[in-house]
Amino acid sequence: MNQLLKYIAGTVIVLLTVFGNTSAQKVMTLEDCREQAVAFNKELKNAALQNREAQVNQEVARTAYLPSVGFSSSLMHRPGMDGINMPGYFLPTADSEEAALNGDFSGTSDVWNPGVNIDLGSLTLINSGFEVTQAIYAGGKIRYSNQQADAGVSIADMALNMKYSEVIEQTDQAFWQVATVEENIKIAEEYIKMLTELEDQMTAMYEVGLQPASEKLRVTVQKNEADLNLIKARNGLKVAKMYLNQILGQPLDTEIQISHDANPEVKLFNLEDGLVQAGSKRNELKILEKQKEISELDAKITRADYLPTVGVSAQYTSYWVKDLYEEIDFQPMLAAQVSIPIFQWGQGKKKQRAAQLKVQQAETDLQHTNDLINLEVMQVKVQVEEAYESILLAQKSVAEAEESMNETKASFEVGLNTTTDMLNAQAQWVQAKAQLTQTIASFEVLKTRWQSVTGNLYMPEEEK
Repeated sequence: MNQLLKYIAGTVIVLLTVFGNTSAQKVMTLEDCREQAVAFNKELKNAALQNREAQVNQEVARTAYLPSVGFSSSLMHRPGMDGINMPGYFLPTADSEEAALNGDFSGTSDVWNPGVNIDLGSLTLINSGFEVTQAIYAGGKIRYSNQQADAGVSIADMALNMKYSEVIEQTDQAFWQVATVEENIKIAEEYIKMLTELEDQMTAMYEVGLQPASEKLRVTVQKNEADLNLIKARNGLKVAKMYLNQILGQPLDTEIQISHDANPEVKLFNLEDGLVQAGSKRNELKILEKQKEISELDAKITRADYLPTVGVSAQYTSYWVKDLYEEIDFQPMLAAQVSIPIFQWGQGKKKQRAAQLKVQQAETDLQHTNDLINLEVMQVKVQVEEAYESILLAQKSVAEAEESMNETKASFEVGLNTTTDMLNAQAQWVQAKAQLTQTIASFEVLKTRWQSVTGNLYMPEEEK
């Protein structure tokens, strides 16, 4: 009974280990890899933060339309002040009021004006007040600044889309690199299996004297080379998976498994309106257009600096001198201010000219970038068409190589073809299969690349 319990416990442990290891392996589709890469990418997170920063700056710019409210208070204390001593005196007399006003006194009366002695010791002055200020007209600067803030939000949003597009392209390339190496490993294993069967056949023929040892060794050498290539391919798969893991933000040694269609149905999609789509959708062009708009607004703000400005304010102020006044006396006050620039030695015109030159620079950058994007779209179009034609040719080559290999094998078995012919036929089949795998992967990557260059690879709104 104890032995039975130990056997059952051991079996359970083995099963848990097997199923635990199986569940630990990640099987991910291309969409799974995209989602994880987008969620992990640090540069994309930074672009999202910059987008949020632009939105906050937009909110800040909106507050310039609203009145500002402030409170200010000051205190002045002067210790050890000398006292005030004013001696008494008899009031002077004058012949008339006019003479008194002119300071022409004729004598002194018998009316005594007593003196004053004030011991100050120290003096404390407190000034407090509330102020509300509202700009009425600032040459349009507030409106232009808000428009610039709006443009900043648009630029940040488009920059986020650009970074998203880069991450998706990078992820697709890494994914299909892993897929290509995995398919090549399968092809290599199948090739080694064929060589092993041929080697066994050659060994049997050698042992009965139907083939010399050199023919058997020729197959063995080819098999050894195939084994070496398989080792390199498996090491290459490890490196490719490390790169994919790095993009996905997981440990480099994670045993990731990908899921994909090894023989997808390849169709050539519409490539005719690529230039039109790129011209209206590419984020790079939209950003440059917004930057040009910002430069134009800068020119308007520069002009507004030399226009009159009008503002109003309301104040509620109090002054309190300690020991002299016992009550705080608040006094309301309304004020208006008009500022009119008159002469600055042509400074305004020169600044406006400099601002217009920046607008022209932005226009030139926009045109230049548009030319480069048109060239990029046409290049990718040629690459897509070439990749599609390469797939058709590779499929044809695989079919022909397989047919050739089968016919060569049949002829070899009846002695009509040599060992070299058989090895060449198998090698051509392997090369054709590997070429087909590579062209399919390249086409899948170029599909994503085409979406990117035509401006159709956008980050979903719910992920921003």
